[in-house]
Amino acid sequence: MEQKGLDAVKAAVDQAEFVLVGIGEEFQKGEGPEGEEKNERIVRAYNRLADLLQGKTYFVITENRDDLIFSSRLLDFFIVSPLGDENRENSGQEQWNAYLNWLASTLNHRLCILELGVGFASPQIIRWPFEKTAMFNLKSTLIRVNARFPQLTEQTGDRGISIGENALELFS
Repeated sequence: MEQKGLDAVKAAVDQAEFVLVGIGEEFQKGEGPEGEEKNERIVRAYNRLADLLQGKTYFVITENRDDLIFSSRLLDFFIVSPLGDENRENSGQEQWNAYLNWLASTLNHRLCILELGVGFASPQIIRWPFEKTAMFNLKSTLIRVNARFPQLTEQTGDRGISIGENALELFS
């Protein structure tokens, strides 16, 4: 199933003009000695995501408090971390406004909304806003990758793809 899920993600990204990515707790930093290996896997997964997004206009929002995403090849300017370190530029109001302006520019364009490992830890940051964006942008596709909560709302209709896998495993 992993290859099939990744193929669906690639196809949707290829067809999109814009890609909105949400990163959730399945990408959360590991702790302790065994956490180091997980953290390396996370950075590799971010780099694989960066490869997938190459040549696309994208924005990434992460609800994780760690800075692992900034160790990847994803462009810092197109990452917002609203729950991250307040001393980091990407965590401030200015970056949040840049994200909102970018999001407004996607209306009536082919938008791939890629939700990776987002559960219900902070649904008001990614999960619910992404569903609302998919509902209003009729040219969008919402892809939800989550091992525990892959369900989609009725409003996404045939523009939603649910992949019941761990997002980190899918991109590792």
